[in-house]
Amino acid sequence: MSKRKHTAYTIEFKPQILSEVKEKKLTKTGICKKHSIPNSTQSTILKNREKLQKALDDSKFWPATKKIKLCSHEKLEDAVFAWFHQVRAMNVPLSGPVVIGKAA
Repeated sequence: MSKRKHTAYTIEFKPQILSEVKEKKLTKTGICKKHSIPNSTQSTILKNREKLQKALDDSKFWPATKKIKLCSHEKLEDAVFAWFHQVRAMNVPLSGPVVIGKAA
């Protein structure tokens, strides 16, 4: 028994699926066959349409991004990012543990 192949689709591809479902020119099964995607993948894309739309509107992700990972502490991330820019402007070398220590 072979394992199934896991495929990650880009943020550019997912709105195509959403628009085709919205236009209703093809059935959902027809759209799956057209793009060679499993029915469960299409259902997941439809379920997460709000999250996808927010990611597209915020423009925080490159179009070739495959997974949308949003931070849970946005204010903390913004503060650490501002500090990072200040420190890099002073040509201070940074490492992962230093940044983690600052965030903690």
